[in-house]
Formats: sequence, C-alpha cells, structure tokens
Amino acid sequence: MFDRRLKIVLIVLAAALLVIVARLVDLQVLHAGDYRTQADAVLLRPAQPLPFVRGRILDRFGAVLAADQPCWQVAVDYDAIVEEARREPVRTVPPLWIRLSAFRGESMDVLHQRARDIAARVENWADRVSAAAGYPVPIREQRMPHPILTALDDQMQVAARERFAATPSAHVTDGTVRVYHSSPSLPHIVGQLGAVGPDDLMNDPASDDPLSRYEPIESRGVSGVEYAAERLLRGRRGRIQQSRNGRTMEDIKPLSGRDVTLTIRMDLQERLYELLDERIPQLCPHPAGGSVVVLDVESREILALVSYPGYDANLFRRLYSDLRNDVRFEPLRFRPVANVYHPGSIVKPMTCLAGLASGVINTESTFHCDGYYLENVRDRYRCWESTVTGQRKAHGDVTATSALRGSCNIFMYHLGDAVGVERLCRSFEWAGLGHLAGTGLREERFGINPTPEWLALYRQAPLSPGDARNYAIGQGELVVSPLQAANLFAVYASGIWKPTQLIRGLGEPRALRLPIHADAWRAVREGMFQVTNDTEGTAYVTAHWANERFALCGKTGSATTPPKPTHYRIDYRNANGNSQSVALPAALKRDAVDAFRERFPSAEFDAEKDVVVESLFPPAGTQSDEKYAHAWFGGYLQRLDTSGRPDWNTPPRFAFVVLVEFGGSGGHVSGPIARDIAQMLFDLLLGELATQTVNGGQPS
Repeated sequence: MFDRRLKIVLIVLAAALLVIVARLVDLQVLHAGDYRTQADAVLLRPAQPLPFVRGRILDRFGAVLAADQPCWQVAVDYDAIVEEARREPVRTVPPLWIRLSAFRGESMDVLHQRARDIAARVENWADRVSAAAGYPVPIREQRMPHPILTALDDQMQVAARERFAATPSAHVTDGTVRVYHSSPSLPHIVGQLGAVGPDDLMNDPASDDPLSRYEPIESRGVSGVEYAAERLLRGRRGRIQQSRNGRTMEDIKPLSGRDVTLTIRMDLQERLYELLDERIPQLCPHPAGGSVVVLDVESREILALVSYPGYDANLFRRLYSDLRNDVRFEPLRFRPVANVYHPGSIVKPMTCLAGLASGVINTESTFHCDGYYLENVRDRYRCWESTVTGQRKAHGDVTATSALRGSCNIFMYHLGDAVGVERLCRSFEWAGLGHLAGTGLREERFGINPTPEWLALYRQAPLSPGDARNYAIGQGELVVSPLQAANLFAVYASGIWKPTQLIRGLGEPRALRLPIHADAWRAVREGMFQVTNDTEGTAYVTAHWANERFALCGKTGSATTPPKPTHYRIDYRNANGNSQSVALPAALKRDAVDAFRERFPSAEFDAEKDVVVESLFPPAGTQSDEKYAHAWFGGYLQRLDTSGRPDWNTPPRFAFVVLVEFGGSGGHVSGPIARDIAQMLFDLLLGELATQTVNGGQPS
C-alpha cells in the first residue's frame, strides 16, 4: 500500500517536473526571442525632448529681422558648472574654464557669471520640484550638460572638438542661436531673449502642458516684440521615446512658433536712422539722442519707430556694460515709447481745438500779444525769444490760425485761462494723451495728462492759476512719448483717434472721431500749413519744402528741460571704517545706488544723504536753474490742388514726428530734419501718397 502511494507521488512530481522543463524549454529555446522582445519593450529609454524652432520676426514686406539659426556650442557637465559657480574668486581657476576663456577670448568674469546663472536657475527649479513632492527629487537638468560657449560656426566647432577632445566634461553639441538683423535702427523694436526665471515658471499660462510649459534652461522674450509676441513666437516641444532595442514607442513632432510680421518698413527705418546719425551732430549743440516715428494716418500702422543711437542686437551681451554706462547717449533706451517729454508747442493746435470746440473762441476771435501776459510781471508767462535776433516776439492781435503760424505763447495763455484745466485735458484725452498708444510693447509708457483727478491724486495740491497756462503751451506736468506725439499729428491730419499698430494681423483698431466742427479743423490746419509755407511761419526758413504736389504742414516745439544727471558721487565707509567716495555713471539715483551696492556690498552709506549728483549733461552754466530744451517737429504731407493751395478734402496719408534731445529750437534743429523726412517719404512712398482718396474720413 505504501509503495503504491509512493509511486503515485513520484509520478505526480515527475509530471510536474516535465511541465516545468517543457515551460523552460519554451521560454529559453522555442520562444526566447519573442519574450526577449516583449521584455525590452517594457524597459524604455528616457524620453528625449525635441526642441522647437522659434518663429521669425519680419518687416511688412517679409525682410527677416530675427530668426533661429542652427549652430554649434560647447556644453559643460552640470557638476563642473556647479563647481565653478561656487568657486571663490581667490581660488585657482580650473583648467577647463581657462581653456573655455581662451577659446573665444571671453573673460573669466563673464564665464563665471554664466555658470552662476545656470546653477541658480537649475537649483531653484530643483528646490521647487522637491518642495512640491515633499522629498528631494533630482531633475533632468542636473544630469545634463549646459551650453557655455554658443553660436559657433562650422570652422569653430572643428577647432572646439580638437581643443576639448581630452576634456570629458566638455562636449561639442548642436543647437540654435537667435540671429538678428544687424542694423542699429532695430534692436529696441525687435527686443532680446533672456533666461526663463522663477516668476516665469510660477506664472506660466501653459504650465499644465508638459510640452508647452517653460523649462528652467530655456529662453523667452524679455523686451521688444520678442516679449510682446512671446505666445505667438514660441512653439511646442516634441518628444521621442524608444525601447532599448531602438524601437520607437512614442514620437511627437515639435511645432515651430508662428512668424510675426511687423508694420515696419525696413528701408524707411534704416534711412531715417542714418538721417539722425548724420543730422543730429550737425545741428545740435549738445548731441545726445533722438527719435523719429512715421505713421500711416488711415490705419495707424507704424511704418518707422527709430530710436537713436542704437547698436547691433547680435552684440548686445558683449557690449552690455558699455551700453549701460553710456549715460549721455543712453543707447539702451527705447526713446519713442519708453521716454516721455514735455510736448511744448506741438500741443498748441489741440489747445486751439479745445477753445474752438467749447465755444470759448471762434475762428475770428483774437487776443493781443505784446510779448508778456502779465503787465507787471516780466520774468514769466512771456512769448518766446528768437534765437537769431535775441528779440522777444510781440505778435499783436492774433487769431487761432495766426497764433499757430507764429507759435504765440500769449494767445495760448489767454486761451488756457478761458478754457480751463478740465476742458483742456479732456481735449488731450480725445487725442490719446495719458493712454498707451496700443503697440503691446512692455516698454510703452502712459505719459501724463494732468486732469484735475490726476492732480488731486499725485500732486496732492489744488489747481493753481498757472496750471492751464502751462498745459496750453505743453509744459507743467503734461508729458508724452514720441509715439503718442506722432499719433497726435495723425489726429490733427484726420480728425480721428485710433490706437497705433506694430504687429500686423491683430484686428482692426477702434476709431474715435473727435467732436469738433469742420471750421475749427480748417482754421487749425491752415495755421499748421502756414508754419512751414508762410514767410512769417516759425519753420518757413528751416523746414519749407518745395514740392508741386504736396505741402509739409506741421508744428514746431521747444520744450524746456533741465540738464540730466550723468554721474553720482557716493560717500561711504569701507570695511575698516575709513571714509571714501566714488563716482558712478547713472542717469537715475536709484541706478547709482543699485550699482554701488553690487560693487561694494559691505560698504556703509546713507542712500538719502550720501548720494549726490556729480555731473550733468549738458554741462550746467553758472546759474543753477539754467534750462535747455528738447526740439520737436511734427507734421504730415498734405496734397495740393492745381492752384498750389492745400486740398483739405483729401486726407493726408502719412504723419510723423521728430524729437532731438537737448536740441534747443524745434524750428532750427528739428525743422531741417523734418524737411529731409518729407523728401524721403515722397521718394520712397510716392505710389502710396498718390493713392489718397478724396473725403477719406477727414472733416471738411
């Protein structure tokens, strides 16, 4: 009985063993290849991101202003970058970084700062990921090399492979570089890319999409159109994932960013920059900088937006220190949109329109000018003084038209008093003053339209009798950007306010027809015609443009301004308690303080008492209250009829403004430049000028 049971158990065990052996033969011999394939499919390689190509920036005719181009780069392992970022300045520089510095002549300070920036960005992101997870989490960027030398061409990449062949932590890889048009007329418009920062990662609108969201090692637009059109220009990363045997398990193609077309005409933009580069040193006693803006009156598209001086955008990082410290010319300033100035006499047409629209005056009303507004006060509220004869103007009895022709301050003082601040500022509001011009650029400023509400909030003082007088001649708190001023002249030309456009394809802007009757427009436009076409006009000698088909109409302006600081002296105590001082280049006190703290982090000083202006530009004279003036001219080209008179039924096609900082007289400095601009517009845009239509929206 026992033997029988034992045999049964042995048979069962033998059968089970045969099944196991058979299964092993099936796994290891018969279907080994199939099972190995399935196992490999489960073991995937890490997914690899596929970079997108950022969209191009084009001018209105398709000229490329900015585009990604393939390049080579030298990338360094992250551990080596962290080691360099943490290196104290007194310690010996590792051989790798000496070779990197020598390869293209970049200073060790620049490379050291680059390493610190990369390490800071990656560590910041790693801290955020770990904090969200609740425990330390390594991120991909800590295991990959990062570019240190970029934009290498084919010849340089061959040299780099030879130079760094024996350096295991340096790798020559492919990449892309943003390449800009080299014209110095463009960098402010196109803008720059910069590193993605913590705020970008925290406030990323695409944070839920792993392929669209920002990564800590990426770049994004930080200025100009690169910033304004970031969501259009930026593409979407792709992703590829493979098994260990090379089989593709996922393949998501990258999506390139969209091209962005600007309203700018590159040919006009460059020629206007060259004009400023030639004429400002010739005409201006204290050359510093300037702006030109040209608008299409009907569409308000910006045809030119020139900030002078400029630079080659491709050299921005290499030249940054020099550009930042040039506090006289301030080449980094985007003058047409980021700087605001007193408009001076270029607002006088709007002052007249305010009086005419409100019924305070009519087209025949007169005020008398004997050179002074107040009989017993001769040191203020005066008419202007000729820079040629030195004599103060006394225009006699003047109407709105003749007051504009001669730029009579006394007429404007009387009119400002009669109209009052509220109605005067309301008319400025109609023309867009105190509002953004509509480009979408982050650099754009509102300017100031000093309404009673604004004065109560910011000046915190009641209206004074002189406020309306100052605003009537474009002084006081009233400030505008050159772009706002150009749009003001488009309003003078058409009777319609619209926001300006810099990026095409964003829709038709809204329009506002000003509530001003035709007789008022005709009187004001006649005055602007006489400014340059009547022998008594303030710009006849310098800006009269002889042309059989068109006339230059416009208005000069000289906006008084004090000299600007260029250096600040800071008195401080060093680490040993000794008193010292240093002069730093800066246009603003806060910039000087920031630069000082960066340069002398352990120094002690009082930011209120120990920081004083060291030097000014233009140099101040013997009187501490000496003032200079910015020189304005704004205008448009008006079609003439067969008798040589303006055809007021045909709206002008183009309006423009030119500003020369510290130029002095608008007529004598900006006037000749305006005449050159009129000829340039005629030469370049004659075909478009000839297509003007009668009664195209201009009040008659």
